[in-house]
Amino acid sequence: MCLIGIHLGDGPRLLISANRDEFAARPTAPLHWWQEGLLAGKDLQAGGTWLGITRSGRFAAVTNVRDPALRVASVPFGSRGLMVKAFLLSDCNPEAYAEQMLTAVPGASPYNLILGQIHADSIQVLWLGGRSRTLLPLQAGSHVLSNAELNTPWPKARRLQSALATEDAAAIDAVMHSQTLASDDELPETGVSFDWEKRLSAALIAGEDYHTRSSTLIQLDPHKAAVREITWSTAASALTTLHEHFEFMR
Repeated sequence: MCLIGIHLGDGPRLLISANRDEFAARPTAPLHWWQEGLLAGKDLQAGGTWLGITRSGRFAAVTNVRDPALRVASVPFGSRGLMVKAFLLSDCNPEAYAEQMLTAVPGASPYNLILGQIHADSIQVLWLGGRSRTLLPLQAGSHVLSNAELNTPWPKARRLQSALATEDAAAIDAVMHSQTLASDDELPETGVSFDWEKRLSAALIAGEDYHTRSSTLIQLDPHKAAVREITWSTAASALTTLHEHFEFMR
C-alpha cells in the first residue's frame, strides 16, 4: 500500500483512507472476513495483508519505504503484510507489539506500520517507522503516510492531508481516485528512475505491470465501523465495490 490518510476527530472518530499499489501479477483476494476473524484483503503470495480490522477493535496497515539503501534489508516475518496479520490476531497492545517489531530486525527496515486499538471511549493509533526506528503516538488531526516518513509532504500526500481535514468522504475520494501527476520540480528522489517517480506521484496509478489494486475507506467510532473497498483494473477502472458494517464486540 502506498498512500494512507488517517484523521482522528472529536467524538472520538477515526477515518482511514488507503490505496494499495502493487504489481499486477501478485495474486490478491479482495476484502473479506477471514476465518481467523479479521476483515481485510489478502496477499495470496505471502499470506498477509496491507490493511485490516477486527470486531474487537484492532486495526493495522503497512506501507513499503522506497530507499535504495534498504533495497535488500530484511523486514519482520519476511513480509510486511505478515506484520499486520500478526498484530490483528494477537492480544498484544500496540506499543508492546511495536517494540517487538523493533527487536525483530536490529537495523533500519523498509516499512511503515500503523497500529491501533479502539477502546470504549477512545481511539489509540501509533506509527512505527522501520527506517528511522521511530515510534510515535498519533494526536488528533490529519496524518498522511506514503513510502517515506510520516507526514512527508509529497504532492499527493499534501492533497490528501488537506482533504482529510474536511472529514468529507467525497473530497477524500476525489484525491485518492485522482490520476493527477506531480510536476517535475515536485518529484521526490527515492532511488527509482524519473519515469517511475513521475508515474508513482499519482494517487491512483494505472499500468499493465504495476497499478493501484484497491482503495479502502474505513470510518469508525468506539461502537461501530463502516468499511468500503474499491478494486481497480490496470486501466484504473473500478472493478468491484464491497461494503461491510459491523459493531465492535468487547
